[in-house]
Amino acid sequence: MAGDTSGDSLPSPGFILPGIRTAVEMALVATIIGLFGLPTEEPLVLGVVILAAMVGMVVVLFWGLNRHMRRWIRYAQGKPTTLGMFD
Repeated sequence: MAGDTSGDSLPSPGFILPGIRTAVEMALVATIIGLFGLPTEEPLVLGVVILAAMVGMVVVLFWGLNRHMRRWIRYAQGKPTTLGMFD
C-alpha cells in the first residue's frame, strides 16, 4: 500500500542538517588555510593559498556527500542510519 505507516519504518536522513554541517566545515577549512597563508605580499604565494583553500573545501564537500550517500543507502536497505564518528 502506498500509505504504509507501520511502526518499524526508519526515519529518512534529512538534507538540512548535513548541508549546514558541510557548509560550516568548508568555511572552517577555508578560514584556517586563509589565516595561515594570507598575510603575504607575493602573488604566487597568494595563488597557492587560495588554491589550497579551494582544494580543501572540495575535499570536505565530497567527504560530506559520501557520508550522506552512505546514510541513504543504509536507509534504503532498511538498516539504522546512525553511523559511527568517522563514517
